[in-house]
Amino acid sequence: MTREILEAAKLFEIGQRASIEEINGKYRELLLKWHPDHCNDKILAKEMTMKIIDSYKILIRYCQSVKISFTEKNISQHLTKEDPEEFWNKKFGYDPLWGYGGQ
Repeated sequence: MTREILEAAKLFEIGQRASIEEINGKYRELLLKWHPDHCNDKILAKEMTMKIIDSYKILIRYCQSVKISFTEKNISQHLTKEDPEEFWNKKFGYDPLWGYGGQ
């Protein structure tokens, strides 16, 4: 099973780490690329579509089996989408020149 997961990750070009959001995006991108309307070789398009779908199922099944840590340390390390206002306040606080000036 390890080899199948690695091969699926290679097909999706996701490297060593990826979010489910990134996997879903790559899945849509690959299906669009290999859609019979966008590919001259219809037989190859069908083969690649089947391979993409199978690889997607393998990756999602793997992601669903991995336990996710809900410790505060791990959550803060992995959050990438920070609220812009929160970022600004952390960086500049209520500095009268750069911050919100206490408002």
